Amino acid sequence: MADSRPHDGRPGNLWPLVGRATALRTVLSAATQTDVGGVVIVGAPGVGRTRLAKEAVARLAAAGHPTAWATGTRAAGAIPLGSLLHLALPHDAAGPVTAHIFGQIVERFSVSTGKRPVFVVDDTHLLDDVSAALVYQLAVHTRTFVLLTVRQGQTAPDVMTALWKEGVARRVELRPLSDDEMDTLLERGLGGPLDAVTRHTFRRLSAGNPLVLRELAQSALEGSALLRRDGLWHLGGHLEITGRLGDLIEAQMQVDDPAVLAVLEVLACKEPLGQPVLEDLTGHSAVVRAERQGLVVVEPSGARHQARLAIPAYGEVIRARMPRARAHAIWARLAESLAASPRRRADDALDLVMWRLTAGLDSSGRELLAAAERAAERLDLEVAERLATAAGAADGGADANLTLAEVMVLRGRFADAAGVLPAPEECDNEERADRRAIVREKIEYWQHEAAPAQGNPTGERAAEAVRAWTMLIEGHVAGALSIGTALLTRPGPPLPAEATARAATAVVLAAGLMGDIRLVERASATGLEVASPWTEAQVGAARCVALVLAGALTTAAKAVDIAYRDAIETRMAAPMVGMWAIVRGFVAKAQGRVKPAQQALREAVVLLGEHDPLRLPAVYLAELAGAYAMAGDTVQADAWLCRMDGCPPPRGALFDAWIERDRAWVAAAALDLPSAAGHALGAAKTAGKAGVPMIEALALFDAARFGAAKEVCDRLHQLARGTAAPATAAFATMATALATDDAHLLAETAERLHRLGHLLPAAEAAATAHRLHAGARRRTAAKAALVFARELLIECDGARTPLTDLTGSEVSLTPRELQVAKLTAAGLPSRAVADRLGLSLRTVNNHLGRVYTKLGVSGRDALAQVLGQPDAPGRPGGEEPHTQELLQGDA
Repeated sequence: MADSRPHDGRPGNLWPLVGRATALRTVLSAATQTDVGGVVIVGAPGVGRTRLAKEAVARLAAAGHPTAWATGTRAAGAIPLGSLLHLALPHDAAGPVTAHIFGQIVERFSVSTGKRPVFVVDDTHLLDDVSAALVYQLAVHTRTFVLLTVRQGQTAPDVMTALWKEGVARRVELRPLSDDEMDTLLERGLGGPLDAVTRHTFRRLSAGNPLVLRELAQSALEGSALLRRDGLWHLGGHLEITGRLGDLIEAQMQVDDPAVLAVLEVLACKEPLGQPVLEDLTGHSAVVRAERQGLVVVEPSGARHQARLAIPAYGEVIRARMPRARAHAIWARLAESLAASPRRRADDALDLVMWRLTAGLDSSGRELLAAAERAAERLDLEVAERLATAAGAADGGADANLTLAEVMVLRGRFADAAGVLPAPEECDNEERADRRAIVREKIEYWQHEAAPAQGNPTGERAAEAVRAWTMLIEGHVAGALSIGTALLTRPGPPLPAEATARAATAVVLAAGLMGDIRLVERASATGLEVASPWTEAQVGAARCVALVLAGALTTAAKAVDIAYRDAIETRMAAPMVGMWAIVRGFVAKAQGRVKPAQQALREAVVLLGEHDPLRLPAVYLAELAGAYAMAGDTVQADAWLCRMDGCPPPRGALFDAWIERDRAWVAAAALDLPSAAGHALGAAKTAGKAGVPMIEALALFDAARFGAAKEVCDRLHQLARGTAAPATAAFATMATALATDDAHLLAETAERLHRLGHLLPAAEAAATAHRLHAGARRRTAAKAALVFARELLIECDGARTPLTDLTGSEVSLTPRELQVAKLTAAGLPSRAVADRLGLSLRTVNNHLGRVYTKLGVSGRDALAQVLGQPDAPGRPGGEEPHTQELLQGDA
């Protein structure tokens, strides 16, 4: 399954043109218009001027246009016509050489037969005046189409500027690529997707510059920092700056001013940096010149201004090539400046110590400890361990050892943590005692043999918070809920922040397992009031999982998408993003959106790597197997399940039923429905013994979908009466409908499940309703159910389960036909539909004709009845449709 083979392609030669379709069309169109003399492509270095020109000239040449290419250079610019000499024949006539060559080139491009000649001049701003005059002559006085590239911010010869100012040529400005365009370029160039952290790293470093992006990827490939793991490209090691990348970046920057270079060197060591600090270190005029050259960006940040490099990759190269003595001097001055400041930012303590360490300077034990604690909060655990160790060596005392033990626990090294945990008598105040109790409780649970022998006279309430969490993992849900609730509501001294977050997390998950959505929200709000970045993520992730368990999938999906994006954008550590990827995959799979589920869970496998202190790889590998099974991919489902079987089983009984549900789905994908139902019933039995009604309900619902509806109906209705979660009642209703072949009830349940966010079960209910209606010759109801089933299956990315089988149906609306049909059924006239979808009226009418034929209806009223929209605008009771939903997925 894992694949760490290096990429054997050459991105520099193979990467496609991305994000320039409009500019390319402009060039190609202009070449066919005799009144347009050419096109001037303007853009920053590396933005793709030359790449666009090459693509355009290749297409024009393929269309039969004679083409020629010249490139301006500084050296050739010192000679009249120096860049164009290769276009002329050897000179052997008397008279001025320049005039002869000038005339010869003009004559070459003045041939009136055949297709219009195309002349490309790359880096036109470097041409000498005579060459520029010649290009102008060709554009204005011959049939030649000139295609010119100019570096933004560079002064071009006057006649070149006159071309677009006078309207002879069109001007095309190339902007940096968008995030989506960069993602597309990376995926096409590398031949596969990237994990989110790697993707964001490349985006950030290249700042939309396609040449820099390509060369960064090439450098990472050559240094084996970029490897393919489980189908995703992952930047796992340090990005080495190859000679090629360094030379390219330096040529692109073109820094000749030592003062400007000094500005770039400081920002290479720290960006963004407050403008006053930067100017204090380098001078105001140097910062202005750097900004004017487009190398530095100064932008507002609150009430102040910050400076950053225009392209962060510049900093990587500058830092790699900077003399060590110069780097040490900059780090020392940065540290000195920060030490004299109020240090209000959360990362200031960490920055100060790291800058001093890099400069070869010392920090106090207290400063090292503060930095270690901040690094731990950011989950930069390797740095945190190094700093905590240094703090202990600098006489940081019990606090340093406590922090070191906490970091080791986060890294899953429980035996090492036990070895450095201070004795009880060293923890002589309440805060230390609580911290020690929390660490001790974790160690004793995860590695009993390594538990310290000393007692724990204080900190018992803090230890109870951890105990509530471990009881939950072991399947003692009621006990965990009781202890956690008591800790959160008991009067007395407040719990430490981590203990509060732990107790809140236990209550949140227990409430989700019991189907109590209100308690989920109350407990998560309590935990988030005191959370640090890491514990905030724990509480937030627990809330999303609890909402999934309780069936509130729409709310969970919105919350996890926001948190996942925030984790990426704020550059949190890969394990943090990996944790959110797991939850994102859980939510998508629960909804039935199989492709997002597969992508997110694969990403979690890659990002978490060796960092898994809760030892849960078996859980998300099982979920991956289940996600592929829902898509009908038995090969991948079996492979992931086999890989899961090779992992150590997760600690505690809580996950047993969950993994058994995924085994059921893998069996169902192989069409072994008796075995699938057996696994699901076994999972339900395990969950019932553990007292977790929502997992039991989910497992019973799976069994009903695998053909055991009659066996589970009664128990599902009991669970529905005993929990407040609306999803449980919907599960029970669908099981009843499946057991009794009630098509009408299935259609109603499909709508209900869809509103709750259960897309795949809703699709299954609608598909089954269609088959039953069709068998009873209820044609209109059958087609309405079929249309709804197909619409839902589109949202599920082609999920294929035993109940989604629609083969044999004559109806197959395309997504566009479905859009036209729904808007028409909602009461919009064809002209309004055409305007809304950006189509011609004729195209809309053609789509509508095919819809009527496929559905076997005639007229808008019959169409509205089939699509379940009897009350549309223009009819009694009609309301304006939610067109945003109708247009979702528009090409």
